[in-house]
Amino acid sequence: MPVPDAGNVRVIAAATGRINVYVHLDVVHAHRDGLDLHLQIIQPSGDAALLGWETAFAHRYPCIVFVEGSGWREQALGAAMSYLCRFAERGYVIAIVQHRPSSVAPHPAQVHDAKAAVRWLREHAEQYGIDPDRTVVSGDSSGAHTALLVHATDGSSALDDAPQAGPLGLSHAVVFYPPTDLTLMDHDDAVRELLGGRRPSQDPAAAVAASPAHYLDERRRGPVLLVHGTADDVVPHEHSTAYAGALRQSGQQCEVVLVEGGGHGIWPSLFTPELADIVNEFLAR
Repeated sequence: MPVPDAGNVRVIAAATGRINVYVHLDVVHAHRDGLDLHLQIIQPSGDAALLGWETAFAHRYPCIVFVEGSGWREQALGAAMSYLCRFAERGYVIAIVQHRPSSVAPHPAQVHDAKAAVRWLREHAEQYGIDPDRTVVSGDSSGAHTALLVHATDGSSALDDAPQAGPLGLSHAVVFYPPTDLTLMDHDDAVRELLGGRRPSQDPAAAVAASPAHYLDERRRGPVLLVHGTADDVVPHEHSTAYAGALRQSGQQCEVVLVEGGGHGIWPSLFTPELADIVNEFLAR
């Protein structure tokens, strides 16, 4: 239809074929110790204005279940949302997981809550456009520690308060600067709080039992990508390289990306567009 002359009017073409990012805020996935635990779900879709609502939301996407780092304390669930939206634009549902803080419930409550979130998402896969057979567990810092424990114990009864529910069926793990051996973090107050007020030197058995490195064996697991900055002064990058070595010795597939000069935390110096491409390529394989 010709546009009538209305003076200074600019006409541009509508963008078609692009992925929309639809965010569901504060979705309750569990209620524990008097707390509602939430998910922030970032769902890709088509353009509902052009396709209609049902068609725009009909596709099923892989799901990245992301545990936000916080020193196992109360989480800032929006801290990584901007970066994670880039993956939604590439065709992944993102679910940012809230767990109980260590001040309310020490280890292994955080792992229990993350597993509960994965199971909740599988049960509600159709509602949020999730392909339940392609679920990735991810996280940064303490959230990466939780994610690795979820991944390492998937398919076993370890660190699971609902083992009767069966395996989680995880396809991959992608973690950023994870603490993998808590026995090396004796002076970290967040680790002390996670262990119920005891430092690793005061309770070595508890520190070992809360370390992802303790759960590596010959059981088959999905591939793991570990990302770590070489200038990380909170969790040294040797946590990732040592864990990768142990994974390979147990016959598991893993890759390590070291970000030269990268520090600790969700900051642009480490979370770059190049890193997003690397993660995307890893998951696509």
